[in-house]
Amino acid sequence: MTTKRVLERLDEIYAIAQHRAGYSAAEDAAHALATGWLRDAGLDVTVDAAGNLHGRRGEARVWSGSHLDSVPTAGRFDGALGVVAAIEAAERLPDAEFGVVVFRSEETGPVGSRKLSELPAAFIELHVEQGPVLEQLGRPLGIVTAIAGQVRADVVFEGRADHAGTTPMDSRDDALLKAAAFIQAVAAAARDGSVATVGIVKVEPNAVNVVPARVTVSVDARAASVEQLDALVRELGIVPRHRLDPAAMGGAPLAALRDVLPGAPELVSGAGHDAMVLAAAGVPTAMLFVRSLNGGISHSPDELTSADDIELAVEALTATLAKLAR
Repeated sequence: MTTKRVLERLDEIYAIAQHRAGYSAAEDAAHALATGWLRDAGLDVTVDAAGNLHGRRGEARVWSGSHLDSVPTAGRFDGALGVVAAIEAAERLPDAEFGVVVFRSEETGPVGSRKLSELPAAFIELHVEQGPVLEQLGRPLGIVTAIAGQVRADVVFEGRADHAGTTPMDSRDDALLKAAAFIQAVAAAARDGSVATVGIVKVEPNAVNVVPARVTVSVDARAASVEQLDALVRELGIVPRHRLDPAAMGGAPLAALRDVLPGAPELVSGAGHDAMVLAAAGVPTAMLFVRSLNGGISHSPDELTSADDIELAVEALTATLAKLAR
């Protein structure tokens, strides 16, 4: 029955809109649904200055939750499962003093989670993995030990515009060939679990019969440690326009999660999460991953996590919160 309720609530959120942008009418509607569920669970509900929903019982120094905003190509589980599972845990622990938070605008910031760091002594977030590792291992749940840091940069290559038909190959200064060599170097630089991606290539003048004169490429590089991240920056010779350092999970929440799931796979999250903001602010934080099926696809309507795995995740979250809450 309880898993059925979780799945029905996920469907209700998804029915509002596939794309629920931060602070949009669709996100507002999802928060309105969650408000009713928090009250049904017997929690006192407030809204903070960032628009985050707080459902609390008693002192509520321990918190769990996630976000309800989504990308344009979203599936049912990213963010929403963490919210619905935390509310379900509150239903199953009617006497435990802890809080459930529904963050605003995680996909574009995150924005809302910066406000919660003043309140909790501990935070745990349940989230779908958004990757293939647990599916490949044949394991339903995993414990996150760190959230990878990331740098983003734009790199410009200069050349000379020439006629594509009349300029000999050995006389060209082709900016796109320089960029292509760099793109290969970006992929080669990612080692020992780090990742690096060129996702945008802007070619100028971008004409079929003109040798490229200028090319701008984006770089997104991620690693589990500051040392790895620094090494990527040095090797690629990039100047970051954006940087987030890695965030380690730890303290009582991680210890409690390990007690609940002895022997569970431990992995690094390559994606950013609200938990990263709390951990970076010094809040003891843990994160529980649930297996993503369909090859780990996410940010897609094909995102899939099984009902059995969801039940195991809710049980693990509930047991962990029972250890941490008063």
